[in-house]
Amino acid sequence: MVSVAACAAVAALLPPGTPRVAAMALAVGAYAAWSRSLLAASATALMGWLFTTGFLVNGLGELSLAAPDLLRLGMFGGVALAGYGVALAGYGVAAVAGLARGDVRASLGHGLAIRVRDYRAVPRT
Repeated sequence: MVSVAACAAVAALLPPGTPRVAAMALAVGAYAAWSRSLLAASATALMGWLFTTGFLVNGLGELSLAAPDLLRLGMFGGVALAGYGVALAGYGVAAVAGLARGDVRASLGHGLAIRVRDYRAVPRT
């Protein structure tokens, strides 16, 4: 849903080309940081790439897999991982500063989570 809304807003507000791709990448990174889920970040990156390539770059929903498209896919994946990393780092800073209350966890997917207090991967309960 985030990718669809971002694509619609970007198409209406920004000129064609690099500004549209950059705005979509920013939306993917921001959602990855907000969601604090590697699965959500990955899915949003893929959907962001599909909508960017199909509607903002090529137009009319045409997908292509040329070298620039694959580089863009890698960029979206990297931005999603960076946003997820920012979320994990934010948890760590909050824990060190004493701002985190209770048992704060960040999802790693595959049934694992990071517990901020001791930074160990533990089974999700």
